Amino acid sequence: MLDPATAELVRLGALLEVVVQAVALQERAEAVIADCARPGETSWEVARHGRAVAAQYGRLSGWAADLAWQTDRPPPPQRIVELLRYHLGMLDCALKLAFPRYRSDRLESRRLSLTGLGPPARELRDLETTLRHRITTLTS
Repeated sequence: MLDPATAELVRLGALLEVVVQAVALQERAEAVIADCARPGETSWEVARHGRAVAAQYGRLSGWAADLAWQTDRPPPPQRIVELLRYHLGMLDCALKLAFPRYRSDRLESRRLSLTGLGPPARELRDLETTLRHRITTLTS
């Protein structure tokens, strides 16, 4: 059995690996959202690529949820889960708007207004830095 400090270090290390992978996917997610927001017909390649990126975010959010634990120390693991689910939701929304079951002016307007992952993407990158700092503090 691990002592509490070592157990926390192991959990933080595993969570950091999930966050690192999620941050690395952000550029691809942003590209999918931008492609979905372009005027005109969206290529089926965008759908294929977008679903692959979304599937990776789905796996990462599941892993993060499995790693979440109650803590009052930053970063809160539950917030990381929420941010990963947000990334997944944005991809899903962009793809659904680009490939709707029916078209309307309102949906088209919404699709064209998509701008990317927004501030939650930056927050996830900031949490990666916070995790690294916390791990460094524990190992010092």
